[in-house]
Amino acid sequence: MKMVTASKAAAYLALLRAVASNLPPDERRFYDPYAKLFLPSHLKLVEWLSRVTFLNHIISWYIDQRWTGALTSCVARNRLIDVMTTNLVRDEGFNQIIIFGAGYDCRVHRLKMKERVMFVEIDDPVKQEAKLAILENSPLKPVIHVDSISVDFHKQRLEDVLPGLFHNTHYKTMFIWEGVTNYFTAPIADKIFQYFKTFLPGTVIIFTYVDEKVLSNPEQFVGAANVTKLLRSNNEFWNFGIDPAKISDFLAGYNMKLEYDQGADTYREIYYGKERAAKMKGYEYYRVAMARVQ
Repeated sequence: MKMVTASKAAAYLALLRAVASNLPPDERRFYDPYAKLFLPSHLKLVEWLSRVTFLNHIISWYIDQRWTGALTSCVARNRLIDVMTTNLVRDEGFNQIIIFGAGYDCRVHRLKMKERVMFVEIDDPVKQEAKLAILENSPLKPVIHVDSISVDFHKQRLEDVLPGLFHNTHYKTMFIWEGVTNYFTAPIADKIFQYFKTFLPGTVIIFTYVDEKVLSNPEQFVGAANVTKLLRSNNEFWNFGIDPAKISDFLAGYNMKLEYDQGADTYREIYYGKERAAKMKGYEYYRVAMARVQ
């Protein structure tokens, strides 16, 4: 099982979610019944084996040896963003959720929200077409409607592709942008943040980013050098990061106010507990942030 990223990232992230979901209910911190649907044939066997608890532990250990911190970070950040999303819908009445770069994550379907919410997923056309086809032919065929819009972030202007109705004043909008920013170049990231700021005050953006220091000095972080090698071996690179010490100023440049910003060490502690999280290393440079348009 060779762990790779970027072009295959969506499938491998689905594997991480599937492995975590196959733990016994009293052990797991996260459950995604859809994740296994998106695995290529060589990963389906891994998922199937992970249904046996002791094999799941071995597989999880092996993943951690090859891709230090990826599994626990992925599980904790997915869970954190799920909770943020449900709380904002319940407590503040958000009724439009737009997910940028959803990949093979089926957050909308696994949350099973009872509130009336407009759901939109925006992604590149190839990945999106594959996802829709798999869901359509799945025994877990979702019942919640999601509007899907294909965008080539490298060639298209968002305002030319995305409908103006997203800006209707009866919508209270939340954007989710998870696991994507580090693969974009700074100009593309800027284009997307510029788009976010065109929305009404109070609009929320939940996103992940990497500490910019990992781009130039991966040896500073546990396991990051190995991740960098895996990227390079597939001719893929992380291109964009933000200095956590400067993120408030960064967001202020887009008329946004930072409300939350924590790394993997903190959000793992929330869901695994302080004692267990203290033994988990890797991906400390990977962060979850939340901001509001002013």
